[in-house]
Amino acid sequence: MQTNNQMLVVDLDQTLIKSDMLYESFWSGFSKDWLLPLKVLAYVFSNKVALKKYLYDVSEVDIKNLPYNNSVINYIKVHKSKGGKVSLMTGSYYKFAEEIALHLNLFDEVYGSINQINLKGIEKAKFQIKKYGSGKFDYIGDSASDLKSWSYANKAIIVNASNSLKKKCIKNNPNTIILNHHNKKEFINNIFKEVRPHQWLKNLLVFVPMLSAQLLSLSVFYNALLAFVSFCFLASSVYIFNDLLDLESDRTHPQKCKRPFASGSLQINYGSLIALGITILGFIIGSRLGMDFFIILLTYFFTTITYSLFLKRKALYDIFTLAGLYTIRMIGGGVATKIEVSFWLLAFALFIFLSLAAIKRQSELFDLIKRDKNKVIRRGYEIKDINFISQIAIFTGLLSSLIIALYMNSPDVLKLYPNPKYLWFACVSFLFWIVRICFQTSRGAMYHDPIVFAFKDKVSFLNILIIISFVILAAKL
Repeated sequence: MQTNNQMLVVDLDQTLIKSDMLYESFWSGFSKDWLLPLKVLAYVFSNKVALKKYLYDVSEVDIKNLPYNNSVINYIKVHKSKGGKVSLMTGSYYKFAEEIALHLNLFDEVYGSINQINLKGIEKAKFQIKKYGSGKFDYIGDSASDLKSWSYANKAIIVNASNSLKKKCIKNNPNTIILNHHNKKEFINNIFKEVRPHQWLKNLLVFVPMLSAQLLSLSVFYNALLAFVSFCFLASSVYIFNDLLDLESDRTHPQKCKRPFASGSLQINYGSLIALGITILGFIIGSRLGMDFFIILLTYFFTTITYSLFLKRKALYDIFTLAGLYTIRMIGGGVATKIEVSFWLLAFALFIFLSLAAIKRQSELFDLIKRDKNKVIRRGYEIKDINFISQIAIFTGLLSSLIIALYMNSPDVLKLYPNPKYLWFACVSFLFWIVRICFQTSRGAMYHDPIVFAFKDKVSFLNILIIISFVILAAKL
């Protein structure tokens, strides 16, 4: 039974919250100032507390939306119900600790890093002994840096414990409680959620030049496959980067709040490492296809980063950038396979991808209406723009159909398609699909990226199969 005067000391990062305030403040500041990583370098050789203070000053972290650990909060409430006192003690900057304590209203004392004192590891353990005395407090923590604190605590409570950490803690303090275990399977599942393999469907565009030119040799397919894999890795790294920048807005969204970083189910500090690793892999694989393709990859990667930092906040610039990113994938496929992308294909790509980008934005605006909000956080659109964006989606979609119709009357068609009459059926099917997808979006029924939607929606998928069938008949493949 807990004594009335027993102090429970609670760690903050990855314990009370399923996140880390150092990384939270970094990504919050980075979302507002793209030069922040360079500015942070100035603090590398200075006191770490100075860095934490700087990041606190430049960030705007919404304390109430942080992913709090309910199991820890419930443990604190039980402890308080027995008359015990609770102290929040963290290596994070003390002002973050004070704001969180004020928000939760659970703590009798609050301590954080300040001036030259970084309350982490051995420094935290020394502070606890000085403040409460050895064996006179219980301590809730999560990492190897807490081992010293656990060794001097009356009771060691581990959050998100791995087997190795559990063994080390029990060796230091037999009076150990495991509040919850580290789940490797859940960890791997969360990584897959972050890299979003379902979004790799967009990268199938690299195969379009090969298919449109009807060059289906094994060597051409191999090069296109390498291009596909390299684009997939780079795209996934940017999805992670984008999610880290959008933590604030994602946490206020009814669906996006469930994303691994926003919900705290995947630690933010892993994000940078995972993104860096798959970025390097993407460029290594892409380099096998020559310098021209490598330049295409660089262009794609830095355009997506620029989009995440700036362009997605600018109305119209964002949808033109998205259309460009779709087109870059297709051009990359042509460069990888050494197949020239025709004027007709580029013209078609310009209009269809602009239409799909506008559809994506239109669906976000409909989501705002459902949530009774007026403006998308970190976007340049408002509810009143929905009709204009809808018109862009419809008109550019119809123009892409017109490009197909004009192409079927060009001399180039007979070189590739002995039976071009079947292409008209493919054209009509495509026209139906683009009109239907615009119609579905106008009804607020678009819940995915339009390309992903095309593969998940049964009618759209059937339409794609019909189009492919008629193209095959026209080509006599």
